[in-house]
Amino acid sequence: MVKKIDKDDLIDDLRRVYQKLDSPPSESQYNEHGQYSASVVRNRFGKFTEGRAAAEIPNPDMRGGNNRIPREDLLDELQRLGEELGKTPTRKEMEEAGAYAENPYRREFGSWSEALLAAGYTYDELNRPGTHVAKRVTVECTVCGDTDQRLQSDIAGKQNTFCSQECLHTWRSQEFTGDAHPLTERIEVKCEWCGNSMQRIPAVAESRTYHFCNYDCMGEWRSEYRAGEDAPAWEGGVGLYRGPNWLTQRKRAVERDGRQCQRCGCTEAEHFDEYGRELSVHHLTPVREFYRKADDEEPNFSEVNTLDNLITLCIECHRRIEKLPVVPQFDSS
Repeated sequence: MVKKIDKDDLIDDLRRVYQKLDSPPSESQYNEHGQYSASVVRNRFGKFTEGRAAAEIPNPDMRGGNNRIPREDLLDELQRLGEELGKTPTRKEMEEAGAYAENPYRREFGSWSEALLAAGYTYDELNRPGTHVAKRVTVECTVCGDTDQRLQSDIAGKQNTFCSQECLHTWRSQEFTGDAHPLTERIEVKCEWCGNSMQRIPAVAESRTYHFCNYDCMGEWRSEYRAGEDAPAWEGGVGLYRGPNWLTQRKRAVERDGRQCQRCGCTEAEHFDEYGRELSVHHLTPVREFYRKADDEEPNFSEVNTLDNLITLCIECHRRIEKLPVVPQFDSS
């Protein structure tokens, strides 16, 4: 009578193959690399997958995930096998005598040749018929002078190379400072209210009609030139006048909303840098509706500008909301 193979022996063998392949073995892979066969596993556990589960082998993960063999272990095994053989190991020799298969090396290094190079083998040792190795050249770090081997395709067209991020940052801090920095160019503009001169980057200076040195100057200018009939939103004469309490209520609404857009979160400082103007304050129920209800007479401005009817928005969100056919709902929390 044939002796029944012990489950523990099958589990140990499944784990050995799993470690060798660096991935959960399929039935065909176990037939190739295992001491037993997939049918033996099925007979003992009911299903091959049940045998795999008993060996605590996770489900196949094509991405590698946490099952990936550490890079250091792969390199150590390449060096160990090379010392044992007395020469540069081949893929076949790794399959037959090594702890792993070729796939873990290909997945980690891109190719078998690149893995050998990472393990310390030289180009001459890899220069065998039929072996393709990407061409590398010796480069010198622009900052510290250390040399390194780089793929020729990676440095094509580059005037400077660096051995580390630290050297790259050092070079940038030396080369891109003062007048050499790409954002150094400035255009002189004058504050629309007080007349003080300021320096602005060209993109900002050219995109804005009015410039202000601070919020106080902008607020004073707007109070003088953008109130009542002079306001840009004035349409149809007195029909859209917001009342004598508008500026006070507007300021209160901005303070209540934490000086930021209640739709996208843009802060007052960010808005001023981007658009050169204050945040907008929007009437949830339009001013024209109050005039309509009052039969074109002067409405109750306490109702028009009540804080419950005001919300702070950036210019972009304000434009979008003005186009909506219904009044949007905002989270009051």
